[in-house]
Amino acid sequence: MKSQMSVLAVSLLLSALSCAGCGSNPPTPTVVATAPTIVVYTAPVIPYQDSETAPQWVRDDCDWNRVMPRYLAEQSEGKLRVGEAAADGGRHRELSLVAVTLHTLSGSAYTGPKWLVLEGRLTEGGKLIGNFEVRRQTIAGSLSACKTLNNLGEEISSDILDWLDEPDFNSKLGNAS
Repeated sequence: MKSQMSVLAVSLLLSALSCAGCGSNPPTPTVVATAPTIVVYTAPVIPYQDSETAPQWVRDDCDWNRVMPRYLAEQSEGKLRVGEAAADGGRHRELSLVAVTLHTLSGSAYTGPKWLVLEGRLTEGGKLIGNFEVRRQTIAGSLSACKTLNNLGEEISSDILDWLDEPDFNSKLGNAS
């Protein structure tokens, strides 16, 4: 809004200067309204697809699936929010994420590759408008298995935020492409 007012003020000034002394009223500037940002909502916890997706110790000890939605929101510059969509009738989208597979062990490079794979679905008004599979992997990782998942979640967040700018169907993001 502030930038629209600045554009309007400059436009008025230029119009007045171009008509100075011409004896007519300066033209009324046209203000172009920009479309409001469509807010995307996501759940505060990314669920596991099934009991085989992650071992119980990962479910008990690691918080990557609670940290990642908050990280997504923080990095989105207000385009994505964690929680339920407001029932105010405003235009919004919903991003559903689910962990499909993951593998992590403590021990950095000594324990081999680690990976995290998520599937995402973007809906608007209940209608599917895009979906993706995103995979990130590392050989080294951290000495902590949970920290490795948090790091992979941050990388995946960047992939998802890029995709949200131009969502498409059956997209392969990160190392999934």
